[in-house]
Amino acid sequence: MDKERKVLIQYLYHSGFALELEHYFVIFDYYESKSEKLPENIKQSIKERISSSKYPFVFASHSHHDHFSPDIFRWKAYNPNITYVLSNDIKENSHCTKDNAEINCAYMGPYEKKEINNICISTYGSTDAGVSFALDIEGIRIFHAGDLNWWHWADESTEEELKEAEHQFKSEVSRIEGKPIDIMFFPVDPRLGKHYWMGGAYMLETFRPSFFVPMHFAGDCYITEKFAKRMVHAGIPIAEIDFKGQIFEYIK
Repeated sequence: MDKERKVLIQYLYHSGFALELEHYFVIFDYYESKSEKLPENIKQSIKERISSSKYPFVFASHSHHDHFSPDIFRWKAYNPNITYVLSNDIKENSHCTKDNAEINCAYMGPYEKKEINNICISTYGSTDAGVSFALDIEGIRIFHAGDLNWWHWADESTEEELKEAEHQFKSEVSRIEGKPIDIMFFPVDPRLGKHYWMGGAYMLETFRPSFFVPMHFAGDCYITEKFAKRMVHAGIPIAEIDFKGQIFEYIK
């Protein structure tokens, strides 16, 4: 019988999450806004887990301020083995990376593959900036979409623009391949109004991940419960997020 594998998933803020596995500690898209600071106990916990982890990894999907913070480079002081995997556009658009030449950092564009410390990393594109990430780590496949989404801005777009947005999204999604996805992080953005659910629903129906985690909603956590209720018919567990630091457990 295969060994049980467990992931602790901690919601940080917006599209930011910390994942704890047996041998790895992984952070995606760390960000805190001026008005939405992370509590100090969460920051201290991140510091301690980076310090104690054999393989700490930090991923950032693109250079937008709500997905990438220069603060992540301070974490090197906690563990010299920390590895940063960043979208190419961060290198191009952020002066702070030029001051951190000594860090262990891999830059990736769309449709690339790397293996680092036994993590298989594949990148896909986005319907905004940067990349989306697919990781195979300890036999668990994790997908973090970054800003890949069906951006259906109905009140701001022409019919032609809406059709093009749908085409771009579905075309990009069709490139995602490989084993079934265990944990999927994907935008469920309330700014899209009544169309907030469309991208998430498409991903649920297309990939049927074992666990779906909504993101990209800033402080509007209510949208996660709303989405979960709307998609209850899919029969897939969906994280209902209530507060920063909330932890979910995934067992495979």
